[in-house]
Amino acid sequence: MRIGSWAGVTAVLALLFGGVISAHEECRQFQLPANIQLLHDIELAIHSIYDRSPSFREQCARIAAADNLRVTVQINPSIPGRCRAFTRVKRHGQKIRAEIHLPPSSDHAELLAHEFEHVLEQIEGLNLQRLARAKDSGVYQLDYAVFETERAQEAGRAVAAQARRWSRARAAD
Repeated sequence: MRIGSWAGVTAVLALLFGGVISAHEECRQFQLPANIQLLHDIELAIHSIYDRSPSFREQCARIAAADNLRVTVQINPSIPGRCRAFTRVKRHGQKIRAEIHLPPSSDHAELLAHEFEHVLEQIEGLNLQRLARAKDSGVYQLDYAVFETERAQEAGRAVAAQARRWSRARAAD
């Protein structure tokens, strides 16, 4: 499922929530990169993150530019207790397939940005296993073939903070 025109969705939400739509907001459109597929109804959440975070928009642009990449984002109510979200990456020659699993939640900003950053690490060809053995690399091996990076943690925090600041600024208006 891809996100198309948001003018109709915005109008319906404005009617439901009593908001006023400016001409600029009504004409604004968000197009999810063609290489990202959503398996659950989370378009509004992703649209909201995209609108609120320049860092998330940059991540989307970098993912869109990777012609060898396909990303699937899905809600997974049975995520293992040892993690909040996860991404499985499969390589077939130069092709990369990433499956992002998110928990059911009302706020995916931090988790989605974190997982997108892991996808970007793969596009860049980072060898996480080798980096995990290097001191002060910011890469840690959690389990066999399971790695965490300070870079992904920071990306998640940055996008979540941008989304919160945007929300507070809108509420103050």
